[in-house]
Amino acid sequence: MEDKFTKDSLVKSDGFSAIDRDILQIVLSDGVQYSLAEAKRLIKKFKGGIN
Repeated sequence: MEDKFTKDSLVKSDGFSAIDRDILQIVLSDGVQYSLAEAKRLIKKFKGGIN
């Protein structure tokens, strides 16, 4: 089972670029936990697949 993280912990993570953290702030919902794969997929979707 994959680890899940809150929006706040992902937004503060050094594992993402500053731009990607800004995107996570927009696309993630409060009170929901996300895997790293889900977060990366949402970033890519937000960017329109250009990554």
